[in-house]
Amino acid sequence: MNPYLVLGLPPDADDQRIRQVYLDAVKAAPPDHEPERFQAVSQAYEAIKDADQRIRHQLFSQTSESASPMDAFLDFARLQAPRQPPAFETLKTFLRDCARL
Repeated sequence: MNPYLVLGLPPDADDQRIRQVYLDAVKAAPPDHEPERFQAVSQAYEAIKDADQRIRHQLFSQTSESASPMDAFLDFARLQAPRQPPAFETLKTFLRDCARL
């Protein structure tokens, strides 16, 4: 289950937007009229209701049987903290050192 699809939200939605969409969805699908929809909306909201929950969802929803949780963590870290390219001087020094070998 992708909670963003269930709630109709983009993955970069903030806490306030997620809460508002959840409340609107609950009003549109009350538990006594549409119990399956209400349950799906509630589970989706629980999965991404705050920043910590969203991080856990991103880390562990992307793992497959062949991937370890560490692979998922490293993928997440790469997405969250893009590295700056090395400075020109650093590359120049690196190439000089390689040429000496």
